[in-house]
Amino acid sequence: MRLRSKHIVLRCIFLAALVWGVAGASAEARPRIAGRDVLTGKPLSLNQFHGRPVFVNVWGSWCGGCNAEARLLARFSRAHRSQVAFLGIDTMDSRTAARAFYDRYDTDYPSIFDPRGVIAGAWSRGAPTTLVFNRRHALVRTIEGASTLRQLRAALKAATRP
Repeated sequence: MRLRSKHIVLRCIFLAALVWGVAGASAEARPRIAGRDVLTGKPLSLNQFHGRPVFVNVWGSWCGGCNAEARLLARFSRAHRSQVAFLGIDTMDSRTAARAFYDRYDTDYPSIFDPRGVIAGAWSRGAPTTLVFNRRHALVRTIEGASTLRQLRAALKAATRP
């Protein structure tokens, strides 16, 4: 019961951060998609993928939909790494839980650690969300909820259009 209460509290905090972020931030005022890698602590940002399309997945180890899509995203990112880069935003989570998530789902793309949901709240309405950026890092597609292969393929086409 204690674990369930913790998840409910985390979800409420995350939703409050999202409401604040969506209501309080215009597209120009959004924070950069940048921070420290959840596993290594090294600086990480969307700008590191200059000239490449990027899929940015907002996730948390506590999120049912994130767990449901994790294996698909890991496989898709490996299969299309020559075409697009993948980057995660691990939100409202702990580093320990994130490491376990990476191990469980064989994830190998980096993720920005966003423990208070500031970045995720400004860029999404909840987890999971996949933000799809083209080569110029203009947002071309948003997938809310657990991604399907069909959605990912359509997003890949939108991101890699000349």
